[in-house]
Amino acid sequence: MSVFCWPDVVTASLPIALRNAVLVFTQQSESRSQEAETKESSTSAAAEKASADRRLSLQKLVKKVIADPANAAVAWDKVFTEELPTPQLFLDSIESLHERKHHSVAVEGILSAIRNDQAAPWMYDVLAIEMKLAGRSPKEIARVLDSRVDFATSDVPQMLIAVALLSRFEAWDEALDMCREAAELNPESPEVWLLARSVADRAKQVDAQVWARCGVLTHVWNKDYSLQHAEARKVLTDIAATFDRDGKPEDGKKILKQLADAGAVDIQVNLNWVGAADLDLFVTEPSGEKCSYKNPITKTLGRMVREEGVGAGAGVRHTESYLCHTANSGNYEVTVRFVLGKAVAGTAVVEIIQHAGTDRERRTTKTVSLSKEDVTISISLENGRLKTE
Repeated sequence: MSVFCWPDVVTASLPIALRNAVLVFTQQSESRSQEAETKESSTSAAAEKASADRRLSLQKLVKKVIADPANAAVAWDKVFTEELPTPQLFLDSIESLHERKHHSVAVEGILSAIRNDQAAPWMYDVLAIEMKLAGRSPKEIARVLDSRVDFATSDVPQMLIAVALLSRFEAWDEALDMCREAAELNPESPEVWLLARSVADRAKQVDAQVWARCGVLTHVWNKDYSLQHAEARKVLTDIAATFDRDGKPEDGKKILKQLADAGAVDIQVNLNWVGAADLDLFVTEPSGEKCSYKNPITKTLGRMVREEGVGAGAGVRHTESYLCHTANSGNYEVTVRFVLGKAVAGTAVVEIIQHAGTDRERRTTKTVSLSKEDVTISISLENGRLKTE
């Protein structure tokens, strides 16, 4: 079974102490000075020795617990009371037992860890899988899953760890179910959607691929969002085209409809300027809540997005945007504030897009002069899709 590696954008949100329990990191070599190369060589040698020691420890541990499968529980309890393996070593041992089809021994190992106060959220999901493979009763498995719900489902980072582990065991349905749970708890976490996308692709489940990428289009607005959105649009378009080629045009139309809905934005305001100036954008929504760099996401999920500058020196182009996918109808007050520096021509351009991505899309632009005084523009949005009670 291949080791499952997750992209950095996913691992960035996980607790540092737990990353090594679920991820494999790949070191990239770069040209360095002779002194740095010598240091790297020494570090590499130390890493190789540590890896060899870890493999040896793993072999010894697995050999010990499978020596007498009928008494695996006793053997595991002895391991935890006398040796206390590291979380990584324990995880490796469970994966090794899974690969060797020693499912009952893996079950006893996880149960022993829980008994000996070494429980972690991922254990309950993996325990349920190993119990199924070991032929344990449905009631036992149900109790484990109930415990998992109590233990981990309010902690999204812990849930992502469990997803990664379930994927290592190729438990795709369970991993995707947990991705959906995490998305319900925190739909604004980019890591949830990017991880779900990876799992869906490896599972080759088209429905999940569509769901995850629609989530990326709606909720992922990190610094690489343009690349993530382009990938999502391409994959969804390709899936729709595949349905058409397979003689299922209606299914293809449904995918394109989902793509259109996910990409539609009720209101978007782009502040564009060129030069070494610092400008701030504020948008006050109909409710009175202000979206800004200090309050980047509002209760209606209006959000502030800043793109990295493009170009060099005085020719750097900047964009700061406010957008709300499903917005309230009403009046939006846009404020542009000049902070410091120098913008080309002393101006900026405000681009307003209403109902972007639909047949009702409307764009207007306004050039504003920058000074010590704030510039305010009022926008009236009709037919916003957010319905207030």
